[in-house]
Amino acid sequence: MRKPRLHALLLGCVTTVVIRTTVTAQTPPPSSAAPTDLTLNEVLTAALAQHPLVQAARAQVSAVEGRRQTATTFPNPVATYWMENTRFPGQRSASGLDREISAYATLPLEPFFQRRSRLTQATAEVRGAQATVTRAEQQVALDAAHAFYEVALAQASVEAVQENRAAVEQLVDYLRTRVAQGANPEGELIRAEVERDRLDTDVTLAEVALLRAQATLRPFLGETGPPLVSLRVASLGVARSAAPLAALSDFATHALQQRSDVLAARAKVDAASGDIAVERSLLVRQLGATFGVKRTGGISAMVAGVSVTVPLFDRNRGEIQRATGERLAAEQELRWLERTISGEIEAAYQAAEKLGARVAVTQPTFLGRAEESRRIALAAYQEGAATLLQVLDASHALTDARLTVARLVVAANESAFELGIAAGYDAMTAAQLGRNTPTTVASVGQEGGSR
Repeated sequence: MRKPRLHALLLGCVTTVVIRTTVTAQTPPPSSAAPTDLTLNEVLTAALAQHPLVQAARAQVSAVEGRRQTATTFPNPVATYWMENTRFPGQRSASGLDREISAYATLPLEPFFQRRSRLTQATAEVRGAQATVTRAEQQVALDAAHAFYEVALAQASVEAVQENRAAVEQLVDYLRTRVAQGANPEGELIRAEVERDRLDTDVTLAEVALLRAQATLRPFLGETGPPLVSLRVASLGVARSAAPLAALSDFATHALQQRSDVLAARAKVDAASGDIAVERSLLVRQLGATFGVKRTGGISAMVAGVSVTVPLFDRNRGEIQRATGERLAAEQELRWLERTISGEIEAAYQAAEKLGARVAVTQPTFLGRAEESRRIALAAYQEGAATLLQVLDASHALTDARLTVARLVVAANESAFELGIAAGYDAMTAAQLGRNTPTTVASVGQEGGSR
């Protein structure tokens, strides 16, 4: 009579574990419907909208635009009022001398010669500052995405360890009943309780790791973000059949055309060229046109003239040489940057392809095999053909398999995102790179287990 009872109890344990796994995989936990389950796009939107580094870069653009406005502003004229042959206070007027009064204005002409070159330089600096904003946004997006994936991985770790802890707890309850009936040795119950206590520690450590990951993500959400205790991210998505990436040459071409650091380097070259033109225009300095009126002895006469500094000794050669050297340096820096981009893009592209291919190969059967292994171990233990240690080892292997898949999915998603950023795409486009029919890690495991 013990065999049927043993069979029924173990079958109930197996059924409970399987049902629990199915519910976990197919039914979202209650908190997944809460508004604090953030998607990657929501995290990126919140981070880019209020991150201080992005705001600082935008403020720098405003400052450089002010310089461009100054370059287009006309110079102010200099007004002069002049008196000659007049008496000192307390003295009589000098005889034979008529008082002369002059009023005239001098308009500096030098800025008109420099206006075009200064405007070219300032416009290039504005483009460089705008590229800096893009670069700041991309760096913030990279950091925010990394924090998002850390939270997702920590959540998956907590759920995997908790599921294993629940399964072992059910096994402890079963063995406690069996030991009370005298059907199993007490040593097996003690061993199962030791494993349960160890898993309690693993759950605590996983929850602490999740808190630390949430603390890293929280600043990217701004002051109105959710508290740590309710901060969760949406389940990771992987592709059932990964969408093929575009050709490597497409990514490299886009990077050379649109990457923020390349645009900033080119703007720096243009600004240096404008600086050379400004320094050359400074060969003629303090050039001004004067016009006014002069009154002497009741007679008014026109005053007109032009003043200019004669470039006899200082022909501004030193500053021209400096500006030329800076332009050559900027050109060489641009060349090196363009040269390194191809290697960087190729490495990111190959990494994204390899990880995507590994996800496609792993997801159909990997978790299913681990779950089947645990079911077989439980069935064998039921028939007396396996030991308790084999059951615990199979449960531990299933937890490791879940964590392995979670790490692989995180790496694949993050690698695709990094490829998009490296190629010069905006954060939202990079977030969607390579995605096709997203599904959760848990549902992938269930598909694998049902085959």
